[in-house]
Amino acid sequence: MEILPSEVTTASSGASAATQSLTENFDNFLLMLTTQLQHQDPLSPTDATEFTNQLVQFSQLEQQISQSGKIEDLIALQQSAESIGAVNYLGKTVEVESDLTLLEDGNATFSYDMPAGAVNASIAILDSTGRVVKTYNGESTAGRQDVVWDGTDSQGVLQPDGVYTVVVSAVNADDIPFDSIPIFFTGTADAVWRFEGQTFVTVGPVEVPLDRILSVMSPSTTPTA
Repeated sequence: MEILPSEVTTASSGASAATQSLTENFDNFLLMLTTQLQHQDPLSPTDATEFTNQLVQFSQLEQQISQSGKIEDLIALQQSAESIGAVNYLGKTVEVESDLTLLEDGNATFSYDMPAGAVNASIAILDSTGRVVKTYNGESTAGRQDVVWDGTDSQGVLQPDGVYTVVVSAVNADDIPFDSIPIFFTGTADAVWRFEGQTFVTVGPVEVPLDRILSVMSPSTTPTA
């Protein structure tokens, strides 16, 4: 599953909304307080205790607005530091949970995490139109399984380079299918960018929020099936 920027709600936007809400409440409170003072009965003024409580609320709201602004500054600094740190990922191999894989020069790699008790595992490769290119048996042993697809279809014809979808399925001993089997995509981080305050890393066909990257490593040899 590709991870899109629209799926991410940033902390900075939440803080900005909170600040705006507090400011609006502050203005409304101030308006109500001054209106009350203007229209109070001189012969029966506002109770001193009640008025004091209102002033305390006024002060507390003012402090919340000030603190919210400081939180926004801290978030901005944190996001800036994330972007700078993410630059170190460029050119390195990163891993994310995704059902996409990239076929390049007749080679595509991916991994999956097989649950315990699985039998009759199968792997299906789909092209960008959803057509099943190839199906074959997978390893059903529990744990992490690394796979290399040689890029050929069921007739042994080499497929064009591009993005393909991987579907891994298996059943248990009672022939009941597992709901979901996690699939992992590994590729080279080739771009870092920001969208609505969030830092993203482009890994082949996948645009990944920085906090969704599972591991970072120096380029290494391709895992074998």
